[in-house]
Order: sequence, then structure tokens, then C-alpha cells
Amino acid sequence: MKRLLVLLLALVTSTASAAPSLNLAARRGRVTVLAEKGLEDLGKDLANSAEAELGAIAADLGDLPQPQAIEVRLVRDAASLPEVAPGGRGAPPWAIGVAYPDLGVISVATRRGSNVADPTSTLRHELAHIALGAAIGDRAPHWLHEGFAYQHSAEWSWDRTETLSGMAWFGGIIQLDELDRSFPAEEAPANRAYAESYDFVGYLSRRGRFGEAADRGDRYPFRRFLSEIGHGRTLDAAAVRAFGRPIHALFDEWRDDLTTRYLTAPIGLMALAVWVLCAFLLVIGYWRRRRQNRRRFEQWDREDREREEALRSHPVIVPPYIAWPGEDPLREPDDDQPPAEPHLLN
Repeated sequence: MKRLLVLLLALVTSTASAAPSLNLAARRGRVTVLAEKGLEDLGKDLANSAEAELGAIAADLGDLPQPQAIEVRLVRDAASLPEVAPGGRGAPPWAIGVAYPDLGVISVATRRGSNVADPTSTLRHELAHIALGAAIGDRAPHWLHEGFAYQHSAEWSWDRTETLSGMAWFGGIIQLDELDRSFPAEEAPANRAYAESYDFVGYLSRRGRFGEAADRGDRYPFRRFLSEIGHGRTLDAAAVRAFGRPIHALFDEWRDDLTTRYLTAPIGLMALAVWVLCAFLLVIGYWRRRRQNRRRFEQWDREDREREEALRSHPVIVPPYIAWPGEDPLREPDDDQPPAEPHLLN
């Protein structure tokens, strides 16, 4: 009996921890999507969009090598990501998608518990990891990988904005050398590292060759920076060739920019709030005065109507005109003429 219970317990445990079964959902160009049962249609949609996304990502990588084959493993819940990881590589407990650039494999989940994710945005993020890995290999540090992937996923997050704001106000910016070595293992510090990496690489993508405010928009220096790394130059050498400054000087620029943006933003928001409040009060005052004027006009109209009604109900009797003898009633009186005896005109 005990043996039977042990076998049943082992069977239940193995069933609970077994990886979900993945079936071929679609194959488009270089991308093959394997999906958990019930997610085949979503897998087809992801496969249809993947090649276009790879083309957009390749624009930042110029003539560097591109990935040849990519396998996407689509699961329903993020708890299954470690189970579908290649060769037991595992996945961070907070991840919603994981890329393995050296293998060309991506794992994507549609939700984490009750929190629904956007698998299309997640796939774009992980495809950028795969593409950068194929182009640069292991020469790209972790912060560059994460920041580059964010550039192509457009996954704005209010939590990340709060993290950056807190770093600007209260410190806690992770030094570049620490980011370069490794990311923290815990979720909260990792969120801070991710936010910092996303914002720093975003700053590099916007910065012009000379760092001037007017020198923005074409991404050419950023693309040259990636190309120089891909052709074997160090981060510093690539940064000097692309931006004219070493990477640590660019990091200091970004830190000053971050402080300016997030320290002045509350002041600007406060001024905007005051302006909106004043405009609101002006509008309220205008409508209040307009209502008062309308009531006053209505009162005057009512009084006029009451006065006219009173005149119709009680007409005024005008007394007869008294004229002096020899006076023309229609002529203006002459002050030099002596008064005469009055007589009545009938």
C-alpha cells in the first residue's frame, strides 16, 4: 500500500512538472513557431509578423550577420517557460519571454498568472535579442542587449518610469561597469537595471554625432556604434568612432540628462496643473457670470411685462391742458410775455 501511494505521488509530481506539449503552428521564412495546444492560431499570427519585424531590426545592424533560423516556443503561462527552455537552460521567475541568442530559440508566454501579456510585443523584444546576438555575438554587454531589444518592442511601462524617476530623485543609479558585468538576480534590482539599460540605450539612439540638441533623429551614430562593435572594436573605440566620446563619458551625459528630465518634469507638470486649474476657474467664472446676466435679463423682461400689464389694467388719465388767453397751445411759451388769465380748452 505504501509503495502504491509513493508511486501515485511520484506520478502526480511528474505530471505537474512536465513540460507542456508543443505542436507546429506555422513556419514562415526563417521563423518556426511551436505552440501549446489551443494557441495554434496565435502562433500563426506571430509567425506571419516575425519576418517583417526582423527586417525592421536589421535596419539598425547594417551589414552585420543576420540570424538564419529562429524557433519560437509559445506557451500559455510564464510558469512553463523554464520547462520549454532548451537543454534545461531555465528562465528568470519574473520573465514573460526569454531569448537564447546562441541557439536561436525564443520562449514566449501569453500571461503570468492572471496578468495577461502582449505576446506580439514580447516576440519583437526577443527577436531583437536574437538579431543582436547573431550580429555581434557575445561582444554585446547585457545592458546593450536589453536596451536594443527595448528599442524594437516599444513596451512603455509606468512602473519603469517610476523607477527612473526614483533613481533621478534619490540616487541608486547602477554604475556602467556593474551593468557590464552582470545583472542582479533578484526581481526588484533587475527591474532597476532593465530600466536603466533601456533609457541609456534610448539616449544613445537619439544622440547625434556631436551631442548637440539640433543633431538628432537619423540614428546613424547609434547604428555605426553597433557596426563598430560587430566588426570587433571595443565599446570605447566604437563609442569614440560613432559619438566622438568614450562610453563612460556618454554614460555621464545620460545620467545628467536623466536628472534633468525627471527633476524638471514634476515642476513642469505642476505648472501645467496650475495653468489647467486657472483655465478651469476662468471657464467656471465665465459660465457663472453668463448665468447671472441671463437671470438679470429675464428679471428685467419680467418686470417690463408686469409694468405693461399693469398699464393695460389701470390706464393713466391725463388731465386737460390749461392754456392762457391768446396763447397758441402749439407754440413754445415766451418768458418775456406777461401771464394772462387762463381759460379752459374743451
